[in-house]
Amino acid sequence: MSWDQALDEVAARLSRLRDAHGPETLGFTHGTSRTHHWDCRRFYNLFGSPNVCGANNICMCPSYATEFATYGGMARGNARQAKCLVVWGKASANSSPIQAWPATQQARRNGATIIVVDPREIEEVALADMWLQIRPGTDLALMLGWIRLIIEEELYDADFVAQWTVGFDELREAVREYTPEKVSGITWLPVEQITAAARIYATSKPAQLPYAYGLDKQGINSTQCARARAILRSITGNLEIPGGETFGQTPEVARVRGEFDLVAAEAIGPEQRAKQLGADTYPFFGFPGWERNLANNRKLPKGQVNPPSMYRTCVAHIRDVFQAAITKKPYPITAMFSVASNPMLSFPDPKMVFNALTALELYVVMEYYMTPSAALADYVFPSATTVEQPELWVTGGFCMACPPGIEPLYERRDTYQFYRGLGLRLGQENDWPWENLEQACDFRLEPTGLTFRELTEQYGFFGTPEFKRYETSGFGTPSGKVELYSSIFEELGCEPLPTYKEPLWSPAGNSDLAREFPLILITGSRFMPMYHSEQRQIASARKVNPDPLVLLHPETARELGLENDQWVLVTSPKGKIRMRLRTSTRIHPRMADAQHGWWFPERRQELPELFGVYESNANMLCPLEPEHCSPEIGSWPHSALLCRVEAA
Repeated sequence: MSWDQALDEVAARLSRLRDAHGPETLGFTHGTSRTHHWDCRRFYNLFGSPNVCGANNICMCPSYATEFATYGGMARGNARQAKCLVVWGKASANSSPIQAWPATQQARRNGATIIVVDPREIEEVALADMWLQIRPGTDLALMLGWIRLIIEEELYDADFVAQWTVGFDELREAVREYTPEKVSGITWLPVEQITAAARIYATSKPAQLPYAYGLDKQGINSTQCARARAILRSITGNLEIPGGETFGQTPEVARVRGEFDLVAAEAIGPEQRAKQLGADTYPFFGFPGWERNLANNRKLPKGQVNPPSMYRTCVAHIRDVFQAAITKKPYPITAMFSVASNPMLSFPDPKMVFNALTALELYVVMEYYMTPSAALADYVFPSATTVEQPELWVTGGFCMACPPGIEPLYERRDTYQFYRGLGLRLGQENDWPWENLEQACDFRLEPTGLTFRELTEQYGFFGTPEFKRYETSGFGTPSGKVELYSSIFEELGCEPLPTYKEPLWSPAGNSDLAREFPLILITGSRFMPMYHSEQRQIASARKVNPDPLVLLHPETARELGLENDQWVLVTSPKGKIRMRLRTSTRIHPRMADAQHGWWFPERRQELPELFGVYESNANMLCPLEPEHCSPEIGSWPHSALLCRVEAA
């Protein structure tokens, strides 16, 4: 079947479903920045569906949205410029080996003090002055203990707090109970470590507390972890200063049109926005929260801070979308696209995901290779890879042209051609003026006076950093200041100040359950050369890492009568999977670390095997029920769970 025939058929079937059920009947799951995303959101806004969803709730976006509500943008820093670097839940040697890991190594060479907070002895520990081997899921308690000590010992930036924050007195009261002794009992960390680390961070300037994925996948506390981290940066005066963490754009880069100029947000009106599945339960992560963050961003000079991203922070909740496909309530989801996304491996409760995908009347996948999810699709479109398409790499400080390295092989096309092709067939003829991605890049660059080809010839350009622009324009928040007490959270029915909640599946949260499942389980740790559920079909990668592994401490394995390299069963209150045991002293004796993303491309594609998608899939162990998820945005837990390990 040709691309044109497939697009014709998909558009015709989608048109019939829209006529029968309304445009909201179309759902979507996306992956991790494998594609442009703005073209997807443009299509969905024009089509009229608010039901775009993905791994947002556990992947950077909790921090992104929360920092917008706290001070109007997502802060990042250059580790090479810090005097103190706190590596908290960020194993960059495996998760960011090209950018963050070399920067961390350079920070060490530059003499920065490095503190690592992680339950595992990650490679960064070898560079660290201090390692805090925290109990998984208790990071928020430690952050609140740091905040309390910094306030009580007056280590905060008094001038900044007085002039540029609101809610400091309420914050002081909220953290009063988090004494070093209480935090020690919760986190399993010595009091001396807790207090020493807090003092080092507070008294070393500039200091950085970089964003990390590890905190986003803890479930119930993940959003408030992001709030507490933003508060720590703010009260210590490390926000918007050289060597600290900043979130604005340079004036030169601000001229480049960004996502908001491309997504046609105005095309989807209030009636359709109100139908977004999950927004009633998690309004901060749907249109209500996004609209408030956008309104506050517009108070700032245009371009000073990029507007909040729709694809990152304005999404439906996967649980509600999948349930609507299964139950047809509150209205039916009958069609879905998955682009560079593998929902059978990406989300908890894969059997529920399977039931949802197979209940659809139309399931369309655009992918690089056949995956378990793609095997369930009615249509699979071959996607061009990154090196086969043009892109603009735009950060707050520079803009770089990334021309295609090769022409697309075989029948592969980029996602823009997919969405534009559908749009032209569905009444959006006037809404896709650019014939290809290079023309879209030209549109983005137009205010700079450059074309994509001209920028390619000069490689790119840097801007001139500016700091403390809040002194003239304020912060992009309702108060114009850093909101230690969040008025947006309060308005949307969320806790305006962070409070620690014990995970439901934990030794302290349920002692009876912990007797049956005595090990604390984490999943989702990055490991090379795999990336999430990718690379399993590459022979050289499988040679390095051929089997799914669960890590136990050697003493723990001995107590359980288990031997290194034997096959074991890992069982949680949710489900059971089969993995190969690997013993390691890098992990705490009371923990288990199960690799995620495992399926077996060498096995049969047909049902019921479906590439062995259930056998070693760590998401079989993870819950998605509301009581396990963060109440602000619905982040589900992939760690801070319970399990037992026994011979297979």
